[in-house]
Amino acid sequence: MKKSAQFNSNTVAWNTKDLAVGSTLEGQFVAVETFEGKFGETTKYVIRTADGTDFGVYGSASINRQMKNVKLYSQVWITYKGTEETKNGRTVKVYDIEYDDAIELI
Repeated sequence: MKKSAQFNSNTVAWNTKDLAVGSTLEGQFVAVETFEGKFGETTKYVIRTADGTDFGVYGSASINRQMKNVKLYSQVWITYKGTEETKNGRTVKVYDIEYDDAIELI
């Protein structure tokens, strides 16, 4: 199927500080962007939901590690599991990412 190479990066932030434990985002992984953020290079994964809304999921160690296995245009389910403390005492957010690369909706 022919697809446009242009992408509108206007997104709604999904993984904000107010995200409730157990929240899940379901949609198609349509783009990945990197840019210079407050704390250095930042990655944003764009997930398009069934209603056409593009959500920006900002990378973290947990998200980046899991998303590197996900092919572009895969259907994804991202669930916020809460926080946990690392070995060096930092509190980090934990996400569970599942995907199906056999589904192509675009």
